[in-house]
Amino acid sequence: MRKLVTDEIVKHVAEWGHQGLIDSDTLATLQDRYQSDVSVGRVLLRWLGFVAVFLLAMSILGFIGLTLGEASAYLASPLLAGVAYALWVQGTRMATDPKQTYATSGAVLVSFSLLVGLGALATTYFVFGGRDTGNAYALMLAITSAAAFYTAYRYGLRWPLLMGILLAFHAIGHMHFYGGRGNYFLAIADERLTLAISAAAIVFGMWHERVREGNLDGVHVGFGRIYIIVGLLYANMSMWFLTIPRGELAAILFFTAGGIAQLVLGARFHDGRFTGFGIVFLGINLYTRMFEGFWDEISKGTFLLIAGLIAMIVGYVFERRAQKLREAGES
Repeated sequence: MRKLVTDEIVKHVAEWGHQGLIDSDTLATLQDRYQSDVSVGRVLLRWLGFVAVFLLAMSILGFIGLTLGEASAYLASPLLAGVAYALWVQGTRMATDPKQTYATSGAVLVSFSLLVGLGALATTYFVFGGRDTGNAYALMLAITSAAAFYTAYRYGLRWPLLMGILLAFHAIGHMHFYGGRGNYFLAIADERLTLAISAAAIVFGMWHERVREGNLDGVHVGFGRIYIIVGLLYANMSMWFLTIPRGELAAILFFTAGGIAQLVLGARFHDGRFTGFGIVFLGINLYTRMFEGFWDEISKGTFLLIAGLIAMIVGYVFERRAQKLREAGES
């Protein structure tokens, strides 16, 4: 929950306590629940939670690999399903506890339970002879995504929402894998479809922030931000992938126009998310065009020198622009 919201809630709770509208026990519970905490420890705890989900997900993959082909394979599916349900129940209970003592741990358990559920689906499919990994894999991702969306909106949890959105995008046809020797590969099956869905996610996120999250007592505060950020990420990647390798001029111009449009929207709505993504992917666009046009034509040192000079000039222009805006705001 955003600090602005928690500070407002804490202020009203204190007023209710002074006016005698709530008893001391309720006052203490609400203050513990909504007291803002932006300490380094809390931030570190959140990052540890992300790492924990990743490592636990790897353990599930290992478990599936050990069970497939063994006599115990038929027991793996119900075992994983039972573990997923137990973790989901306990995680939602911890994450929604009024005192929020173990909120982060509860969110980790809920996220992990969804991954275990995905593992249960995959194990069931392969144990009973399934081999069509393409369509079946997309369907399993879609089912898990639906469960994540339900959990997020039912209990007001942002981690399952992020997982649900990512799984939904991957169900559309995103592929990534490790190629060995430190090489990773990322591909999008249909860049145009992904771009359209990403744009819809951005629009929905903006509506979510301005309409659904308008009330301070809403339990879905912060959901719109997730839609916007993930939508911007996949929209820009889709436009970028359309320009490589050796993309058509129309695709390159569209990618450039998309980056400029994000800068305009960021300035119009005073939204650093649009500005940030616009700047980053305009830089990626420029680098990609330079790499395609000059990497094989000029020496590497000259190429890097030109790239560095361009980056310095662009940085200087933005810095001067920001200084003028600050001066205009102070006057």
